[in-house]
This record gives sequence, structure tokens and C-alpha cells, in this order.
Amino acid sequence: MDRPLPVTDLDWSADRAREIGGAAIDVWAELLERIRELPPGRGARQREVAAAMAWPVPDAPMPLEQLTELLRSLVLEHSNYPGHGGFFGYISGAGTIPGAAADLVAAGLNANTGGWVLSPAATELELHLMRWLAGRFGLPAGSSGLMTTGGAMSNLTALKAARDAKAAGRVREQGVGSERMAFYVSEEAHATNLEAADMLGLGEQAVRGIPTDERFAMRVDELRRAIAGDVAEGIRPVAVVGTAGTTAIGAVDPLQQVADVCAEHDAWFHVDAAYGGAAVLAPDLAPKLAGIGRADSIGFDPHKWLNTPQSSACLLVRDPARLTASFDIDAAYVREDPELSGLGISIGATGPAWSRSFMALKVWMSLAAHGLDAYARRISHDAALARYLSAEAERRPDLEPVGPVELSIACFRYVPPDLPVDEHREAYLDHLNERLMTAIRADGRAFPSNAVLRGRYVLRACVMSFRTEADDIDRLLDAASEVGRRLDQSLRPAVPAP
Repeated sequence: MDRPLPVTDLDWSADRAREIGGAAIDVWAELLERIRELPPGRGARQREVAAAMAWPVPDAPMPLEQLTELLRSLVLEHSNYPGHGGFFGYISGAGTIPGAAADLVAAGLNANTGGWVLSPAATELELHLMRWLAGRFGLPAGSSGLMTTGGAMSNLTALKAARDAKAAGRVREQGVGSERMAFYVSEEAHATNLEAADMLGLGEQAVRGIPTDERFAMRVDELRRAIAGDVAEGIRPVAVVGTAGTTAIGAVDPLQQVADVCAEHDAWFHVDAAYGGAAVLAPDLAPKLAGIGRADSIGFDPHKWLNTPQSSACLLVRDPARLTASFDIDAAYVREDPELSGLGISIGATGPAWSRSFMALKVWMSLAAHGLDAYARRISHDAALARYLSAEAERRPDLEPVGPVELSIACFRYVPPDLPVDEHREAYLDHLNERLMTAIRADGRAFPSNAVLRGRYVLRACVMSFRTEADDIDRLLDAASEVGRRLDQSLRPAVPAP
């Protein structure tokens, strides 16, 4: 066989890297320059976007100019902008500039943090960051964790560790079998808890939805009642999930009291703080999370309220050995004697993913480049803006705030001042506000989302972008009033009474 000659098509030089990297940075810089003049959302139809994104995959290299124009069209013509000051939808961070720069470095290094031998520095930075974050939440020394892709994966990983730790049998080897187990969550908790129960072989019916109080927080008396009923039926209470910042309205469960209940029943205490966990950095908001340091595990998403680029979430655990016991597997092809090799912890052995990107760098770089004081000020400011929104909705005659403002989410609805108070009123308001949410997005001034609270459809504004200020709140409320008035004029005569 002839000796193969080099094939260098993919082996670009540093100069070519600077050329294509510079073109991409130019597109990014143009976005940063123009983001305030662009609409936060475009209201485009799927068919239009699909046609625009049907890019060719050529046999020969595409010229840099063509590549750049395609990137510009994606970024500047066909995207929505979570970083826009008028973006209030869902719980989506803006993406920090230092974090984006860190992602470039991380992608260039291309470390796989599933194995220590593949990523010694990246692994140790991730573990250092996890220990530091665990300490900020009040977990004891020795606590640690791992980066995940988001709250869904954090919840799944935590609840698997809980199942394996609390099950009576050898559930990893033998499966769930006939043992009956239950998880307990508030009725306002995230739906990923149901998904986790399904994936863990317990089924969605194993999740008990606990009623909430007037502030949409879990009722501890109802939690005690549900657990007592299950214990009487021979069902094992495996875990209770407390929420620090519900998706719909930002409610925080009474974590201290929930921790007491878990201690009484030897149940795993998991806190879903994907959104609200950032409040620990703000002195005025941190007391709302009292008791979180008693958790066995905490899910926290820096890509939400810390605004780090997607994806950069984490799961923090009181006892890291519980993760290893739940996820480590013995595979010959990764087996090495750590005493001989000097290797550290392979994070892939502590969670479900073996192939893992270097997510920790963008979190650390965002925190380091901005500083904790700046984060504390911004998080407090976001919460103040949400309170301002609720107060303004109260002041305006055609808007109505709905529910309390705990963190940085405010809910409200448009209510025509002359709408009759009769048996059809609430049904019509649901109908009107459901259409209003989509119409405001199409208007282009703001991008809200929605929630259903106690059966009522409301507009929902999550203040999370570090570009949002009071003027953006005013534009959202102005749009709700103006577009709502036009919709009401067109809808009211045409909607028959139920």
C-alpha cells in the first residue's frame, strides 16, 4: 500500500481562522449596534422562515462573502431577540458579551468535559465553579455538582439521584419493579417534573400536584396531607420539589417548611431554582429564598437571570457521591487507575451525558468580567421594573394587574373600561387577551408571553434582559392599551354570548 499523502482541506491556518472569525464578529457587532432599533420579535410564519433558512450545502467551499451574507440574514432579518429591551417572553436571558467571547474560546479548544483526561483544565474550572455556586446557596463545604443543558436536565438528574438513593431495592440493576414511589411538586411547578417521572419509569401519575395559596406558593398543609395519604397506602415519598421562581408568576415556595417535611419523612429535597436562584446574589431578594441551603439538590440556570449564553445551567448537590452512585458505569474503554495516571473526576460519571461541552467558561467569564456587584444591582433593578409594571397596570384604567410580583415577573390583562359585569365577562376577557398577546407581538413594540392563573388567561412579562428599562415597560403597556382597544372594538360585537 502506498503511503497516504496529507489531506489538509479542513486544517485551516490561524490567518483563515481570523478571517472567518472576523466576519462572524462583524455580524455580531452589527446586531449589538442595531438591537434597540430591531423589533424584539417578528411574528413571522413558519413557512417564511423555513424557506429563508433552506440554505445550500455545497460540494465546493462556499465563498466567505456568501457565508457572511447568509449569517447576516439569519441574525438580522429572521430572528427574535431575547436580548432586546422589549423582550418579555418566557424566561430567556439576553446573553452576555463576555459569555459569547468565552464560547468562542471554548469552541476553539473543543474540550469534552465528560472525561478528565480529555479536559483537565475545563473540568477543574467547572468543578471549582460548582463548589463556589453551592456555597453561595448555603450548601455545606464538600457540595458540588455539574453543568447541564437546562432546568429539564437538572430536574431529571436530581430526581434520578433521589429515586436511586431512596428506593428500597437495587433500582439501578433491577428496575423499579413493584415498588410504588411518589414525587411532590406544587401545582405551579414546571412540567419537566412529570417528564422526569415518566423517563424514570414511575409514570406521570407518581407526581402529586400540591395546591397553592393566594401567592401561588405550595401549601405545606396540603403537602403533609398528600404524603400521609401515600404512606398509609404503602407508597414511598421519594422527593419533594420546591420551586424558587415559578414559570407563570415567579412564586417561591416556603422552602424552610418544605425542608422540615422532607426531614420528617426522609425524602429528598430538590429545589428548582432555574429562574429564581439568581436572587441569592441580590441582598434585597435573597431572603425570599430562605431555606434553600437545606436542599439535597438545587437546579439553577445561569442562562436565565444571569444572562449567560445558552446553554449554561447547573445542578448543585449536597453530597456529590449520590450522583456518582446514580450515574457511574464501569466501561473498560475508559477505565484507568487514577493513582497511576493522576487523573481527577470525570464529570461524565456524575450525570447522564458523556459528551459535554465546556459550558462553565461562559458562566465564570460573565461573572468575572461584570463582577458580582453589577449582577446584584441588575437583578434588583429587574425586580423593581416588574413592580413598576404592576403598579402602572393598576394606575391605568384599562389594565389590571393579576397576582403578586415576587421576583421579576408581572402579570396583567387588558380590561375594557366599559365592559359589562355579567356572567360572560371573564370568558370574553380570556378570549380578548389571548388574541391580544399575539397582536402585541405583531405590533413590534414588545414581546410578551402568557400565563393561565386560577383559570384566567393573562399577559405575562418577565423582566430579564439587561437592556430593559422603564421606557420598555411603558411601550409594552401602551401597546396593550392601544392594540387591546382596537381588538375589543372588532371582537365584542362578533363574539356571541356563551
